[in-house]
Amino acid sequence: MPAPDATAQPVRIAFTLTADDLLDGLTEAHRVVRRPWYLRRPFLYALGLVIGVGLASADDPPSFGGSWARLVGLVVGLVVALGVAHLLLRLMNPAKLTHRWSARQLVRGNPMLAQPLTATVTDDGIQVASAAAESAVRWSQYPFHGETPKSFVLLASDRMGASALVLPKRAMGESDVAGLRALLAAHTRRLG
Repeated sequence: MPAPDATAQPVRIAFTLTADDLLDGLTEAHRVVRRPWYLRRPFLYALGLVIGVGLASADDPPSFGGSWARLVGLVVGLVVALGVAHLLLRLMNPAKLTHRWSARQLVRGNPMLAQPLTATVTDDGIQVASAAAESAVRWSQYPFHGETPKSFVLLASDRMGASALVLPKRAMGESDVAGLRALLAAHTRRLG
């Protein structure tokens, strides 16, 4: 993290957002946000484990008569339960399906997103301009950020549905990536 009195050089990025950029941003935002306790993996695995033990130790099935048969039934029940819990987790992570659809809909429904954009990131905040509009926000608007191999994602909060600003790395040189990373480290908290 840079010294508090040092000022980082402004970073200027010219780009046009694509559905893939938005998909990367939405996926990263979904990955790093806080989730309620009932959507966390350990809870779902524990739930699957309890269901599996309950199914395997039921006295109703007549085939579970011997101790070895009961043990095999318990192991099979646990494996099935963990498989079901894993499947539920995959279905509850809509990044590959829902986010891809959402990103395409956002680009189609908002022609302004497909216009060339210029983002200038300074110690004061972020300024984004297109041919039709201009927006300037302070760092307090985006107190969190995430980074993927393809982009930087600025987030308005660490909760689901937070506003996100995607800055694709494909529009930056190595020095711009390092400069933007330094600005983000000085003014925001990295999630994930």
